Amino acid sequence: MKNLSEKFATFSQDFRNVHQEAKKQGFVNIMKLLWKDLFVGRTAFQWIYLLLLSSVPFFLEWTNRTGQHDWLGLFASWTGIVCVILVAEGRASNYLFGAVNSAIYLVLALNKNFYGEVLTTLYFFIMQPIGLYVWLSNRINDQGKVEESHFEAKKLNLIEWMRYLALCAVIWIGMGFAYQSIHSARPFRDSITDATNGVGQLLMTRLYREQWIFWIATNVFSIYLWWDQSLHIQGMYWVYTLNSLVGWYQWTKALKKEVV
Repeated sequence: MKNLSEKFATFSQDFRNVHQEAKKQGFVNIMKLLWKDLFVGRTAFQWIYLLLLSSVPFFLEWTNRTGQHDWLGLFASWTGIVCVILVAEGRASNYLFGAVNSAIYLVLALNKNFYGEVLTTLYFFIMQPIGLYVWLSNRINDQGKVEESHFEAKKLNLIEWMRYLALCAVIWIGMGFAYQSIHSARPFRDSITDATNGVGQLLMTRLYREQWIFWIATNVFSIYLWWDQSLHIQGMYWVYTLNSLVGWYQWTKALKKEVV
């Protein structure tokens, strides 16, 4: 009980620090910081990488021969791709694109009656402001330099791996039975992405490199899930898979720098 009280006291103090820093910066400076987080400190290769991958949804739309435009799918795909690239770069502004992407993706999943995707997307939407707070708290309370985009990547030890794998299994089985109770045609298939997405988001919020392994698993299964359903969403997950590999490399490199 004492440990819980100490954690709550620490959270309250950290939250006050973030709130005070936001008041001190003011709206104009916050917008400047957002601009800096989005555009400053990116190499020429990173710019090319961002522009090329984020143009994939537009290329798919222009080459689509169905005669119908999927603007909602296009915008969902674009915001999602930009979001994951910003995550790989360790930029807090990823949560802005993540929130927009979650809202649009929720509508698409509802239209397709993908129960697992609906619940996962609701979870993602709720986690965006929480994740942003954790990343900002890390900068303000631990590093003391809100202006910097640096993030401190961490890696799981064996015990932590076992905990998160167990959590993944519990979510998969638990949600599978929940979908089965409402007569879903594919209960345990729908619940796979609930598990991998849920654990991946937790690891991302806590700045663990191993999030990318769970993202890769999510992306591969989602490609299968959306096959012949939406060209944009399928293309988005192909790009996600590529970016997850890049993200693993970049976060591993960040870990090695911290050790040095």
